[in-house]
Amino acid sequence: MRSKAVLDTNFLLIPSKFKVDIFAELKAFGNPQLFVPDSVLKELEKIARKSGRDSRHARVALKLAGKLRVLKSKEKQVDKELVRLGKLGYTVCTLDRRLIKELRKEGADVISLRQKKRLYRLSESF
Repeated sequence: MRSKAVLDTNFLLIPSKFKVDIFAELKAFGNPQLFVPDSVLKELEKIARKSGRDSRHARVALKLAGKLRVLKSKEKQVDKELVRLGKLGYTVCTLDRRLIKELRKEGADVISLRQKKRLYRLSESF
């Protein structure tokens, strides 16, 4: 059975901001099924409505998110939803240091970005 990964808002911004192909990189982790919570899509839509560089990155991220399966969020806050999904066995893909620390405490699997160049899976010793 393929593993499942859920992508955070900041993770979906990586291709536009850092020119890293997250989909090609994720294949190295066993080509997991990719999901995005609907709350992440709402965050991206909110950022996309603003002006500036981040709005451009968010519009690109929304196009990329269109390729993913959408999960209905059960928590109001995105981070709480990602922790909940991490506890259910999803690998959480995020750049948020505080969230990573919380996920690791819960024993969740996490994938992040190293040196703005490549993805890596965090070890138990993080």
